[in-house]
Amino acid sequence: MLKTTLTALLILVALAGFAQAGPQTDEEGIKQAVLDYVSSVYDMKPELLDGSVSPKLQKLGYMPAQDGSGLEESWMTLQDLKEIAATLNKDGMFDPKTSPRNVTILDHTAMIANVKLEAGWGIDYIHLTKASGKWMIINVIWEMGSH
Repeated sequence: MLKTTLTALLILVALAGFAQAGPQTDEEGIKQAVLDYVSSVYDMKPELLDGSVSPKLQKLGYMPAQDGSGLEESWMTLQDLKEIAATLNKDGMFDPKTSPRNVTILDHTAMIANVKLEAGWGIDYIHLTKASGKWMIINVIWEMGSH
């Protein structure tokens, strides 16, 4: 009887720990999606994008034009972002331990969120949507080097 009770208690403790492993609040879910996004680039782990970025991603960036004439638009899909995440930091442009990962949730409702990310490359303003109970990045607009 005691062995059965201890086994049941251990199972309940394990289940309670498992239940707490995932994000408990919208704020935690939103922040985790954005941290996965930035970590995918710093750590060159494009697979992190699969659980945090929608396949319908639209990403628009402003970066210096090659000819020095000002800023130019750069559009990315999820596939483009995965390719960047896999290769951009290969020469150590960003130190994964010290590069900024400052996430500020500007506002959110039950289904949408607006977030500011300060990263090594600049500022990203990010829209997320709660799809099937999970926060996913759907839109990003960013500017290189502006803090």
